[in-house]
Amino acid sequence: MMRLIRGQVIFALGLAVLNTIYASQLVQMDRPFATGEPGPAFLPVMLCGFVYLASLVIVIREFRAAPTGAKTEPRSEVLPRISLLGPAITIGATALFIVAFVYLGYLVAAACFTFIVAWFFTFEQTGRLARSVAVALATCAVVTLFGWLFFVKLFGLYLPVWEL
Repeated sequence: MMRLIRGQVIFALGLAVLNTIYASQLVQMDRPFATGEPGPAFLPVMLCGFVYLASLVIVIREFRAAPTGAKTEPRSEVLPRISLLGPAITIGATALFIVAFVYLGYLVAAACFTFIVAWFFTFEQTGRLARSVAVALATCAVVTLFGWLFFVKLFGLYLPVWEL
């Protein structure tokens, strides 16, 4: 019974509950392929399925895992206090993305968000600034372009752009 109250199991069950609340709104939308092509419910249905699957995988892995001893804090040779800095950078980049998306549009917001996250985690892993910047630039270009192609070209969904 102790495994049931472990943090990861509680997280997965909470995620499944929130996902169920989100999924309950999907019944108000048209079926994803009602007209023969992906409709507005397509991506939310895919997301809900993925979240349910991920929650199930988390619960199964937690029940299969061997009992753990004392927890150790993640360490990095490059960045001190990585356990606080990593989430803070990610939350800050996400907030920046939300604000930038409204005022600057998809391309700028997605490029900035992807660059920050890719740079931080590459630098944390390698400790090499120039390599981290190069990898982050390549990552942000590919992810931003793929996102734009996916939404605009494949599904014909309008993404806001920076308008002067």
